[in-house]
Amino acid sequence: MIKVRESQTYQQLNVCSHRVTEENREGWKKFFCASQLHQARNVTFVYINIPMTWTEAQSYCRAHHTDLASVRNMTENQKMAKVIPSGQIAWIGLFRHLWWSDGQIYSFHYWRNITQSGAGEMCVLANFADSGKWSGFWCDMEFPFICYSQSYKTTK
Repeated sequence: MIKVRESQTYQQLNVCSHRVTEENREGWKKFFCASQLHQARNVTFVYINIPMTWTEAQSYCRAHHTDLASVRNMTENQKMAKVIPSGQIAWIGLFRHLWWSDGQIYSFHYWRNITQSGAGEMCVLANFADSGKWSGFWCDMEFPFICYSQSYKTTK
């Protein structure tokens, strides 16, 4: 199991969405592209019950975990729901309704209703009083939030 720290890397011919850094005891670093591995996404979600703006929450998550929660499918949304006290709302890593804060592709969505997925300077809350469905709110409002930590199991 490799603990990863991700950074976006764009190469001229070969685009790598996430560069993974592996460091051994001697300080030697090895870089490889996470998207080129056969990988199982092993995500741990952490609920932080400290109201912060979306940007403050993102900084906190990046300092103490990996990033604000990015959700790839309904299974992850349900896994995230298990760490949240019933009926609570929390920031997740989606902003402007198109971008995950960790740079991952936005493909799965779970909007409360379609009218709340419009454009604007909006960040996204998951509402666990409503099955974890998502709603847009102004990013400068303060709410608790969900971070994630991630490890990759490699099977090259």
